[in-house]
Amino acid sequence: MSNPRNIFAKISVSIAMVLAIGTAAIAKRHSDPAFANIKIRNFGKMDNRFFRGAQPDESDYKDLKALGVKTVIDLQDHPTNYEKRDVEALGMRYVNIPMSDSSYPKEESINAFLKLVNNPSTGVFFAHCAGGRHRTGVVGAIYRFNVNHWGYDQAYAEMKDYDFYTRFGHGDLQKYVQDYAQKMPNAAAATSSTSQKNK
Repeated sequence: MSNPRNIFAKISVSIAMVLAIGTAAIAKRHSDPAFANIKIRNFGKMDNRFFRGAQPDESDYKDLKALGVKTVIDLQDHPTNYEKRDVEALGMRYVNIPMSDSSYPKEESINAFLKLVNNPSTGVFFAHCAGGRHRTGVVGAIYRFNVNHWGYDQAYAEMKDYDFYTRFGHGDLQKYVQDYAQKMPNAAAATSSTSQKNK
C-alpha cells in the first residue's frame, strides 16, 4: 500500500511543475529584449502608448519611467500604500480607477479609463491591477475595441494570452467584454453581415 506522504509529495511536485511551466510560458510570450530589465510580472506592450502588467514592486517604477511612462493607472480597489508616493516622487502621474476583480465593471470606471487614455496629456501609460490578468485584461480589450477596432475574438484571445481566466468568480468580466463588443459599431456590422450570409 502506498504511503500517503509519498502520494502527497508526488502530487505537490506535479502541481509545482504545472505552475512553473505555465509561468514560463507566459514569460516567454511577453519577453522582449527591450524589456529585459523589467521585473513586473505579466508585463507587456500593447502599442507605443500602452504598457500593462501586474502590481509593480517599489523598485520597479524607475524602470517604467525609463520606458517613457508618464502616467500609472492603478485599477485596484485597494491600492498599495506606497504606489502613489513612489510614482509621484519620480515625476509621473498616478491615477486610481477602482475596479472589482470579480464583479461586472461599472460604466463610470470604463468611461474614466477611456477619458484618461484619450487625453494626449496622459502620454505613455502603464495600466495594472494585482496580477495583470483580469481588470487589466478588461481595459485592454476596451482599448482594442475603441482604438484599434478589434473584434471580440481577437481581443479575448489577447486577454487569454495574458493569463485571463473565468474560473474563481471572474466570469462577469468576460461577460462585460462580450456585451461591450456587441455595442461597438464594427461588431454590429459584423453580426449583421454574418446574419445576411446565413439567410
